[in-house]
Amino acid sequence: HLINTEFTLYTRFAYKEKYVSGDFERVSLGTKYPTLELALSTGLPGILGAQFEYQKVVFRIRDKVRFGPFGYAKLGIEAGKFWGDLPYPLLQLHQGNETFFYDESAFNTMNFFEFVSDEWTSASISYHLEGLFFNKLPLLRKLKWREVISAKGVIGNYNQTNDDILIRPENTYVLTKPFFEGAIGIENIFKVLRVDGLWRLSYLDNPNIVKFGIRAKIQIDF
Repeated sequence: HLINTEFTLYTRFAYKEKYVSGDFERVSLGTKYPTLELALSTGLPGILGAQFEYQKVVFRIRDKVRFGPFGYAKLGIEAGKFWGDLPYPLLQLHQGNETFFYDESAFNTMNFFEFVSDEWTSASISYHLEGLFFNKLPLLRKLKWREVISAKGVIGNYNQTNDDILIRPENTYVLTKPFFEGAIGIENIFKVLRVDGLWRLSYLDNPNIVKFGIRAKIQIDF
């Protein structure tokens, strides 16, 4: 039985970002510059019965780089760290995905709760070719399908003293080397569908994993 109270300060900086504003919300149209995000968190022991005192920092950089007729790339980098001993459910349980739906924010060949860290760095890139090769084939050009290639990776550390509070399950591991996965996909199928074939490239000896999988998602790009 774990009780935790956390206070977080979050800020986001997007230089020259354009957006459309309505009565109740605003929609970002993006910026040609990198977007920066910073979250600072602290545990508040004793508040509402909380048990843990710690500090956490998470920093993210997101960018979209265009290459003219050669398409564009979406880039993302995240780094984070905890100070203080915590049970593993309150640390960074890297986001896996065991469903058939593609999740851009998750590792789609990683199981749920498969890896945990208290210090980590992750990176992702997706390169959207916008028909660079498909447009050379008459049928695919007519269908307006688009190619996409992506890769993700994460490396982390874990202080074993965290296990003195709560022992990790046997199927929740520590990242002793980087985790990698790659994918090749087709987007703009029927204007709204994206389908990816994904390969898991590391930790291939872990039990009950998927080394290759197919994921799909509804995606509308402007």
